[in-house]
Amino acid sequence: MSFLLHLPLVLLATPSPLPAVSAAIAEGDALYERRAEGAHGATPDPAPVEAAMAAYRRAITLDPRSLDARVGLLRAIFFRGGFFDIEEAHQLKIFEEAKRLADDTVQTLERSLGSPKGAARIQALRAVPVATRVYFWSSVSWGQWAADHKLAAAWQGAAVRMRDLAQTVVDLDPNMDQGSAYLLLGRLHAECPRIPMLTHWISRTQALMYLRKALDIGPKNTPNMYFLADAILDNEPTHKEEARRLLEKCATAEPRPEYLVEDAHYAEMARARLASIR
Repeated sequence: MSFLLHLPLVLLATPSPLPAVSAAIAEGDALYERRAEGAHGATPDPAPVEAAMAAYRRAITLDPRSLDARVGLLRAIFFRGGFFDIEEAHQLKIFEEAKRLADDTVQTLERSLGSPKGAARIQALRAVPVATRVYFWSSVSWGQWAADHKLAAAWQGAAVRMRDLAQTVVDLDPNMDQGSAYLLLGRLHAECPRIPMLTHWISRTQALMYLRKALDIGPKNTPNMYFLADAILDNEPTHKEEARRLLEKCATAEPRPEYLVEDAHYAEMARARLASIR
């Protein structure tokens, strides 16, 4: 790898003193914002996001302390691995990278706080401007990795890890990204198998509660529409018509300018799910 995850991250809340780091992060952010350029509906061109990943990796090489660079890379990996048809070996490799990076960042951030508990921990995290995004994208990264390593994920406590990371986001900012932390919790409860001693706390009822909260916060967020509808069909069949309406809304939603590829992707998924229930 081109950066050293084992290096201690000190002064995490302090901006990087290196202009080159700031420039690399700004380059990565600008490239990520261009991720829909050249896309054909839900099929994007990989060039912008791959260039963004390279810029973030360069920033991390220059300054392993940079939380903004780390979060940028986690976000770009999510897009690269989740919205492209890529070789399985490549997908596994970048998701493994994201999981390691997420773990290293969260663990070191927690240590830097001095081990406060409960409300004091949340208050301390609020003093770190990028903390909410650290926990959000770390939970996403664990989820991506777990999807490809189901047995290993169960024994490594992936479900608990994802739950605790997402709950921290809720505690810090429940409205972040249109209810996306509640979406993570809802999907976890909806899709994770119940395994005695490991995931006995998983609840399909909780899944629907969290997914409805997500939709309440972000009613125009297509993933909120799709995954609530999907969970209703699987767990609340008497509400099939509600699910159908959500899928129709998702399938015909006007793509949001900042999420053109993502909205096209979920519109395709909604159309496919509708076809399966007609």
